Amino acid sequence: MGVSEELNNDFQLHDSVELASNEDVHKEDFSQFSKLDMVKYLDNMNPESNFHEASANLKSIRAHYEHILEQEEHVALAKFIEDGSSPEDFKYRKDDLSNKFEEVFSKVKEKVSAHFSDLEKQKHKNLEIKKQLLDKMRSIIASDESAGSFQEFKKLQETWKATGPVTLAEAKELWANYQALTDMFYNNRSMYFELKELDRRKNLTLKQEIVSKIEQLVHHPNVQTAFNEMRKLQDEFRHLGPVPKEEHETIWTKLKTVSDTLHAKRQQFLEELSKQKEANLLLKQELISKLKQYEEFVSEKIDDWKEKSDAVLHIQEEWKKIGQVPEDKLKELSKEFWASGKKFFSNKNLFFKKLDAKRKDNLDRKVLLCEKAEALKDNEDYASTSKALIQLQKEWAKIGQVPIKYKDSIYERFKKACDSFFQQQRDLKVQAEAVLVENLKAKEAYIKELEAKVKAVTAETEETLMSYLQKWEDLGFVPMDNKKVLQEKFREVLLAFIDKMPIETELKEKLQLKIEVKQGGNKHVESLVKDLQRKAATVKTEIEQYNNNMAFFANSPKASALKEQVMVKIKDAEIELKKLNDKLRILRG
Repeated sequence: MGVSEELNNDFQLHDSVELASNEDVHKEDFSQFSKLDMVKYLDNMNPESNFHEASANLKSIRAHYEHILEQEEHVALAKFIEDGSSPEDFKYRKDDLSNKFEEVFSKVKEKVSAHFSDLEKQKHKNLEIKKQLLDKMRSIIASDESAGSFQEFKKLQETWKATGPVTLAEAKELWANYQALTDMFYNNRSMYFELKELDRRKNLTLKQEIVSKIEQLVHHPNVQTAFNEMRKLQDEFRHLGPVPKEEHETIWTKLKTVSDTLHAKRQQFLEELSKQKEANLLLKQELISKLKQYEEFVSEKIDDWKEKSDAVLHIQEEWKKIGQVPEDKLKELSKEFWASGKKFFSNKNLFFKKLDAKRKDNLDRKVLLCEKAEALKDNEDYASTSKALIQLQKEWAKIGQVPIKYKDSIYERFKKACDSFFQQQRDLKVQAEAVLVENLKAKEAYIKELEAKVKAVTAETEETLMSYLQKWEDLGFVPMDNKKVLQEKFREVLLAFIDKMPIETELKEKLQLKIEVKQGGNKHVESLVKDLQRKAATVKTEIEQYNNNMAFFANSPKASALKEQVMVKIKDAEIELKKLNDKLRILRG
């Protein structure tokens, strides 16, 4: 096998392996990351270790971050509206963690962008360098053989290997020229075969070390990382020169065998990952179906919207927990999912917008009640004002909620006006109660004074009793709890005075009745009047009955005796009726 054939095989090995791209680099699964996890990941990210990997992961983490941000905005808006604020006033403000994410993301992105920008510039420089190296190789091949030409050519090869990649459009042709010139040089410089053989032995050793490293990668726990590392080692293998002919097949077979093993392992890994992504796809499609059930939800109750919001947010949380899906489905799937959520929250916003209009109307109504209460708070007509304020309070209770930012202030305004009036009344009541207590003490002392007189004085006149009664009235009102007992004690004292008076029983009864009228009040008098009227009506009926009976008696001695008995009863009844009527006249004043 010639040098050209061996180099061609080396190139074919490299070409048979997928060129490094964003599809081959390790991509982190950010589907379960919180914002804090993302910030920590970016903080610890070292793009210099693998710029291709960094670029792919930046794109992925950005997409997942935007999903989280959109969800947070939905939640914040829903909370803003539920608190009674208008959707038009909503302005989402990122939290400190979001600002930190933007900061560290920008720093990493700047590094990656700068790298690829510099890399593109360097590729053009590398292209010019390699073109110059090819010109020098042509010059050596065209010149006469010399002792130093082989070493000079080897240095050009080393420089070629040390020079980085070139632009993709020029790479294939440039590599073909390099192969051809290398082949020509070795075929034309057979006199330096021995040096070339030594060089091939050295290349063999280096390639064996590379194969050994790749063999160790077979047991690496991360398949994708192992595959990426193998790609680097294969590239290094490819750039090494030829090995001794008798060793070529052996080293080539070892490399191919271990590479195939890693390829198979990676293929299995990708197949399992693909199956998992497909399973995740089904799970997310199920969540989309669930979420779509809420797209057309409507209700007039806040609690219903809260319940459904919790359900939607729960679905969104479940969505975040599900891992990766096929790349070609991710964008469409996410768009459909978040669109359903957005529609639900849009309907919810519309509901709260209408609710907000109602709350503003409620606020206007409550402001009007405040103004009415404030106009009444200093009114001195307690009875009518109290009723008016109580009616305002009832009207207030019937009015619904107001915008949340006015809830406390409008209530405090109304309460302040009502409290001001009722507090004034409470203050007056306290003062009045103090007066009642003083009156109580005075009346208790007066009763003791009269009780002492009852024992000392033999008799009093009606005028004196009436003066006692007038003084009692002049001492004023007492607390209701003490009124009945105190009144009864005073009555007993007056009755004791009457009992000692040297007058007929009938006169005593009339005097007692006068005192009852004077002391009892309208309700008590009305009760006595009704009782006397009832008794008088009964006596009057008896008299009429007696008179009717008189017409049936015959003119006989025996009948005459009966007539006399009835006449006595009629006379007694008429006397009783007169007493009752006299009492009624006294009561009626």
